[in-house]
Amino acid sequence: MAQMFINGEWVDAQSGKTYEIKNPANGDVIDTVPLGATADAEAAVAAAKAAFPAWADTSADERADLIRKGLELVKEHSKEIVALLTAEQGKPLFEANGEFHHFIHGMEFYAGLASKIRGAQVPLPPAMGKNTYGMVIKRPVGVAVGIIPWNFPLTLMGTKVGPALIAGCPIIIKPSETTPLATLKIIGLLNEAGLPAGVLQCVTGFGPDLGEPLVTHPDVRRVALTGSSETGRRVMSLAAPDFKRVTLELGGSDPMIVCPDANIGRAINGAMIGRFWNAGQACLAVKRLYLFDEIYDEFMDGLVNKVGRYAVGDPTTRPDKPQVRMGPLHAEFQRAEVEAQLADAVSKGAEVLIGGQRPDDPDLANGFYFEPA
Repeated sequence: MAQMFINGEWVDAQSGKTYEIKNPANGDVIDTVPLGATADAEAAVAAAKAAFPAWADTSADERADLIRKGLELVKEHSKEIVALLTAEQGKPLFEANGEFHHFIHGMEFYAGLASKIRGAQVPLPPAMGKNTYGMVIKRPVGVAVGIIPWNFPLTLMGTKVGPALIAGCPIIIKPSETTPLATLKIIGLLNEAGLPAGVLQCVTGFGPDLGEPLVTHPDVRRVALTGSSETGRRVMSLAAPDFKRVTLELGGSDPMIVCPDANIGRAINGAMIGRFWNAGQACLAVKRLYLFDEIYDEFMDGLVNKVGRYAVGDPTTRPDKPQVRMGPLHAEFQRAEVEAQLADAVSKGAEVLIGGQRPDDPDLANGFYFEPA
């Protein structure tokens, strides 16, 4: 059974409760994790608050060295982490491997900011006195909380952990309740590099029971969320009474416009990646496609041909086997949403040119698979 990481130790939920993490490719239980709640949130915040003064006074170069040392440990476990990510999230191994390296590169970038965290010396008006200057000194704000979604858990964990640590802020990560395993593994390895207890922690559970107590805790000064617009509104409203600093990265609805002079083959490849990467489960996924009349037929013929050859299947398929391009959707609610949107479009006059149904392969019957449409 997996555990949470609080104050430098692997721990169970104080309630003793757990819940299951299931593989979206086949419905199998991968692991059980602690069902965290208010008491666990309070313990994590208390540990982070205690760690803050010393971590804030640690030089940025020392923080960067610890991050880089931790990343070396993480790299040594890359295959295990990639396999965990595919098992809990459903994306093919090649996508999970790409996300892992994106996380590494992002963290290395943030470690590189150590030499760039500087203040400023500003000349003041002569009325303030001759040769008088004002000084700007940058100081970490305090305990931070990062709330991570299930679609890109490693990438979006890195965009919270890296900036917080290099700035001198202890951070508590709450991954999505459905994808905590790869995150827990990485956070454990980063701590093995010598981070002080309480500087980097990870708690597991659901938003209302665990996320909200973290956001509303008076000792939390910074909240970063990547998630839905609905969740973002909730987090903003909860953080407002204490004037917490909040960063929200929410949903999008991205168009793709193909002009007549575009390279049609490259544009089709771009549309395929933009729409079907991670089974389309991305805030930046192409939601709308606009084509000029004179290229419509050529583009659509090429696109339909590509979609028809876009293999859906077991996301653990290895490179020495026929390449699976798309695994299952992450959960049944995701597949139901896609089916509902497709049915709605058809009811309003849309035509399904290819795909758009559950695969008939019996080996995929227990997963949340759906053909690209």
